Amino acid sequence: MRLGRSLPRATLGEVLAGRRFPSKAFLLTFVELCGIDPARDRRWEKAWNRLVVIYKFSGAAEAESEVEPVLLPEETITSQGTDDWARAVREAVEELRTIGEELAQIGRRDLAGRIVSTSLSLQNGALTAGGRPVAGDRGKPIELLGDVAGEDVADTAPGHDSGSSSGLRRLPRQSAGGSETPGAAESGEVIEEGGLPAIWRMEPRNPDFTGRDAVLVSLRRRLQSGGAAVVQALRGLGGVGKTQIAIEYAHRFATAYDVVWWISAEDSSLIGEQLLTLGVELGLVKHGDDVSAAAPVVKAHLRGRERWLLVFDNAEDSAGLREWLPGGPGHVIITSRASGWEHLAAVVSVDVMARVEAVALLRNHHSDLDEDEAEELAHALGDLPLALAQAAGFLAETATSVNEYLHLLADHSGAVLSEGRTGDYPRPLAAAVELSTTQLAATDPVALGILRVCAFFAPDAIPVRWLSNIRSQRGDLDGELGALATAVESPVAVRRSVGIINRFGLATVSRDGLRLHRLVQSIIRHQIPADRVDLVQKCAREILVSLDPGDPEDPSVWPQWAAVIPHLMALDPATADDQNLKRIACAGTWYLIEQGASETSRRLAEDLYRSWHATAGPTDFYTMWIGRCLARALREQGRYEKARKIYDDTLLFSRRELGDDHPDTLRLAHGCAINLRMLGRYYEARDLQKDTLGRYRTTLGVDHPHTLHSANHLAVDLSEIGEFDRARELHEQTLSQYRRVLGEDHPDTLRSANNLAVDMRNLGQHEQARRLQEDTLARRRRVLGEDHPYTLYSANSLSETLYISGRYESAWQMQEDILGRYVRLLGEGHPDSLRAARNLAETLHQLGHDDRARELQENTLTRYRSVLGDGHPETLRTAAHLVKIFTALGLHDEAREISARLLERTN
Repeated sequence: MRLGRSLPRATLGEVLAGRRFPSKAFLLTFVELCGIDPARDRRWEKAWNRLVVIYKFSGAAEAESEVEPVLLPEETITSQGTDDWARAVREAVEELRTIGEELAQIGRRDLAGRIVSTSLSLQNGALTAGGRPVAGDRGKPIELLGDVAGEDVADTAPGHDSGSSSGLRRLPRQSAGGSETPGAAESGEVIEEGGLPAIWRMEPRNPDFTGRDAVLVSLRRRLQSGGAAVVQALRGLGGVGKTQIAIEYAHRFATAYDVVWWISAEDSSLIGEQLLTLGVELGLVKHGDDVSAAAPVVKAHLRGRERWLLVFDNAEDSAGLREWLPGGPGHVIITSRASGWEHLAAVVSVDVMARVEAVALLRNHHSDLDEDEAEELAHALGDLPLALAQAAGFLAETATSVNEYLHLLADHSGAVLSEGRTGDYPRPLAAAVELSTTQLAATDPVALGILRVCAFFAPDAIPVRWLSNIRSQRGDLDGELGALATAVESPVAVRRSVGIINRFGLATVSRDGLRLHRLVQSIIRHQIPADRVDLVQKCAREILVSLDPGDPEDPSVWPQWAAVIPHLMALDPATADDQNLKRIACAGTWYLIEQGASETSRRLAEDLYRSWHATAGPTDFYTMWIGRCLARALREQGRYEKARKIYDDTLLFSRRELGDDHPDTLRLAHGCAINLRMLGRYYEARDLQKDTLGRYRTTLGVDHPHTLHSANHLAVDLSEIGEFDRARELHEQTLSQYRRVLGEDHPDTLRSANNLAVDMRNLGQHEQARRLQEDTLARRRRVLGEDHPYTLYSANSLSETLYISGRYESAWQMQEDILGRYVRLLGEGHPDSLRAARNLAETLHQLGHDDRARELQENTLTRYRSVLGDGHPETLRTAAHLVKIFTALGLHDEAREISARLLERTN
């Protein structure tokens, strides 16, 4: 009793006799009286916490109103700071979860479920905004386990109010965003947000998100550790919740970032458009800017700042994604079913839910389930989150008992498997989705119609207003499609059915529309009766056709094209015989080329061309149109010989079917002439372009942009064959027309200006050329960005003028930068990259850096031979310069060998 405190005799007797559970204040005094420093040795507190949790949840405390809840002391916040507050919450959560797992192992699943549910409630509502207790809430307890009762302890430890709970604080509920305190951020804790960042595009938060605490905490810690860990890949099977974890992370830690941006990454070539949109939000670029120019600007901006998060969802191609990662100190989360991310990111394996989490998720969705029912259902569904949520929605919506559901699940699962239609989705999910669609067929055919039509679109947001375009004049829609066609006359009816789909767990709904998980889509498509598949797909395609954004060369409609393209590709236009869909597919392919997505456009065009060529024939209008798209995509990639074959065949058929003067024939002839020049066949290119220009002037007029484009390229052809005066004259005339028709800063105007400057340089007017090129380069940088291919081409041309003017140091500085940008943008083997490399080697030679010049030029020559062939003029020019370097280094045998090869080729 030397501490000056005592324990009430009556209370002590009740506790020792086991008739009363001790309060924490009572136990604290008892521990101190036993000579233990409670601040140093916290084992007493942990033991009491474990006992009170079990005691409270066991029901033994129901008759005893004086049992305290687990409490966090006010002094932890005020005297020790928010780090200790966060740590106390974390320890409480971990302790509750450990107790729950131990009880589950010994068969007390009823207690375990309630304890785990409480731990989730604590974590979801425990931490305070900005790392400080919420104002006005001082002195209230954290009521996690029940009401607080006073305890008749005469004296308590210093700093505590005697017989009172006023030194304790209630933890507020977390709202929809989630953020963090400084201390909590380091430990990965969940915190309540103070608002979303100004730059924000993220999928809606799942209000029923449950569990996954270990993954979220680990993800936060690893991202904060810096280095390579700032890129994290969540990898796992479909349906395990990778996307939901990424969404939950973004919302919980929203205030840790100034920029949070969601990117659908299933097709990596469509990422650029989404980065362009981010650039617009950041004020770096404008809508309508070229993707190939905008994306590097956005990435460079992000590399120079902190506090940003990019989420690349459902990425399947690590090689294709690499070029879009900004680098720098910001954070990146990738979700993927594919393997092979180890070289690019730290991989976080996401498995099915822990059983206690699965049970909690089911009970959160459907509160009428008891522990045993939820346990049995979770076991049957393999703890797969997507299947769990879907099953819970079905139970709640249909008032089906668990036993009935399990019987139905077994029956339908067997049917699905027996037909061999599970694909790559899990068996429990296939059966669960089939149950729901069967129920919809009986109760809401409109909802079933929506599901089936949307199953053929991409797993991106589908605006509800799109569904109104299902109206058909054919009169052959019946069943669920007929019901949907009738319902669209009443937008309320359609939205009511969308709500039912959401409640069944078959789709998520946001202000952008409804979104079906790709696995759910696959299952629904396989469940459609064979005799209705074509009709449903046709309805989906008709909806897309009705959304035609218009001219793909018009920047004002590019945002609409960006929304349509993923769904167009999902609808497999290669197998369509609908002329309108073919038209949309051709225009969409050209849009992708305009955006700089040459690889995506090539793959799409190649698929369409192969299919239509086989089914409709080479002279079909759309086969020829997509042929032009494919040829241009190949040309943009520097694959000139492959492009030539497509151009030649398609131009031949177009002339025969449409005539020599048809605008589509002229566009093919124009593209073919450009490609001939790229192949080094300058005279053939000149002759074809000259003929095309004359026909353009007659057909479209002298001021039509296509006419001017042809004139511009004819002038380049004249320059290549040494007719510099004629080239300059035509370029001056064309540039004047461009400025009058399209304006000073239009990309076509700037191309013409750069070409005119090259003519000036070829005529020895170096200063005039340099001034025009500097002005053009400045405009291109402002209009297109630093890394647009046209900007780089302009910079390379200026560096050549500086070199010819004897300004080798200035040329060298530019060329080092240009080559690096070209390689990053187009790759080492692209002809434009090779030209930049040859220019740099020539400048290095002039500056006396012959060893490096030799190494670079030898490598460039090898690549030129591989890409363009030994006899291409660009290959021969490179070889001729390598002879100079060999001679300067005294390597006469090597020089003679190259010279002999040059002589052979030129003869």
